[in-house]
Amino acid sequence: MNIPRPYLALALIAGLEGVALLVTAVVAVFQALSGTSYGARGDDSSAIILEVVIFLVFGLGLLVVAKGWYSKQRWARSPFVLVQLIGLSIGIWSDTQLALRLGFIIPAVLGLIITFSPAVLRDSSQAYKS
Repeated sequence: MNIPRPYLALALIAGLEGVALLVTAVVAVFQALSGTSYGARGDDSSAIILEVVIFLVFGLGLLVVAKGWYSKQRWARSPFVLVQLIGLSIGIWSDTQLALRLGFIIPAVLGLIITFSPAVLRDSSQAYKS
């Protein structure tokens, strides 16, 4: 299967973001078990469980979106754009370290630029007409 570069780049971005969220979920579990949780604070186990579930759902969802991009599926655009907008807003309005903020901003901006590039829009509109 010969996949165009923009779709490959989008699949790579979504896949890397998905893996990052799954790793974050695993780290959150280990931090909660060791008592050094940096996300949900304190002894509120329901907040920690919710945090892990959110990371797992978004991570697995992004892996499905990555597969959708790799298969050139139009449906992958909406969830991908939503996640990029969430990541962009976290990167812009968070008061964490600059490197971490850029880790949200750069993939989000690249993903949005590629998603709405003329090549991807043209290809997806041709697939829609078929």
